[in-house]
Amino acid sequence: MGEVERGRVVVVSGAASGIGAATVQELAVAGYTVLGLDLAPRPDSFADLADLHWLQGDVTEVATWQAVGARGRELDPAGAYGFVACAADVSVAPFLETPVDEWRRLYEINVIGVVQGMLALLPAMKLRDDGAMAICCSVNSTFVEAQIGPYSASKAALLSATRTVAVEHAGDGVRINAVCPGVVDTPLLRKHVESMPDPAAADRAMRKHIPTGAVTRPEEVAKLLRFLIGEEASGLSGSALVVDGGLTTTYTFD
Repeated sequence: MGEVERGRVVVVSGAASGIGAATVQELAVAGYTVLGLDLAPRPDSFADLADLHWLQGDVTEVATWQAVGARGRELDPAGAYGFVACAADVSVAPFLETPVDEWRRLYEINVIGVVQGMLALLPAMKLRDDGAMAICCSVNSTFVEAQIGPYSASKAALLSATRTVAVEHAGDGVRINAVCPGVVDTPLLRKHVESMPDPAAADRAMRKHIPTGAVTRPEEVAKLLRFLIGEEASGLSGSALVVDGGLTTTYTFD
């Protein structure tokens, strides 16, 4: 990691757990100044990260992103250089048993919560002709699973929004890309599996369909997100990089 990245401010939403927490660690070790955002307080496990700053807030609220923008300018008068969006939620239910309000709730978190972050942070990046965003979507952006329709639809909308913003601002010195993880060992996955009638059977079936046979670790996704924020990814804009152990490259007959 070169000196050009050291000290640059990167905002990470959903920073308290899962992929977000792993990304905070990756960026901090790489030398970035990290501003973590989550509904939860700063985890004790981050106690040794000296250049980590924290805000508690709801990504669906405009006031939260106003506070993020302001704190970013306190840390760097030019504003935050990077944005990694990891905040998300999922719900599990058949289509006919999923109320419209649940669709709205997931769209507010998974789509609008990210779009508001882009709206808050992009102007400063554009002004200085320099910045990077890495948006955590999902393989569900292009594929679907039964009983998580609102999640899949929201992630598809998020990927489309990410690519749209990337295209519009590719000439402004701002690189915007997406990462589409498959099955990742996060609290969100455990919430999904544990909602099944037979969680143990669901876990076995899930692993059977991953060619590598392994559930992806949050750290593996975080390394890719950190790469997209860094100068090494200077040639990427509007990309959607899949990290899923080969899950979406094939299919089984059973």
